[in-house]
Amino acid sequence: MSSLYPSQAQDNLARDRNRLAADRSLLSFVRNSLTLIGVGVGLERILKVLAPSGRYIDTWAYGLSLVYVGLGVLNLGFAIADYQAERAHLRSPHYRYRPRPSLAAATGLAAFAIGAVAFGWLGFDLLR
Repeated sequence: MSSLYPSQAQDNLARDRNRLAADRSLLSFVRNSLTLIGVGVGLERILKVLAPSGRYIDTWAYGLSLVYVGLGVLNLGFAIADYQAERAHLRSPHYRYRPRPSLAAATGLAAFAIGAVAFGWLGFDLLR
């Protein structure tokens, strides 16, 4: 079965689809990074209201807040670097698909680990 388009046109269309997918992924990571930064900024205030007389809650809340802001900034930096690398790879005449580690999975795992540690630590601090 022959195609209606020459193979070069199909390759160019595939590259355009991949570029648009990279654009969508970057925008998704920008949203996620802004959410993490927002959580980090608001977390200290929320924890102070929930446990105003906590023994080390001020230092702990401030540290946790900085960790979330840092995670958001790192996530955004890695997403931008990944986006630039994908764009450079798409400009190559020998473009081939290459599997890469998932930045989304790494971000989710880091947020889960921070949340689990924070939940355990806050619960322990409130019980004392």
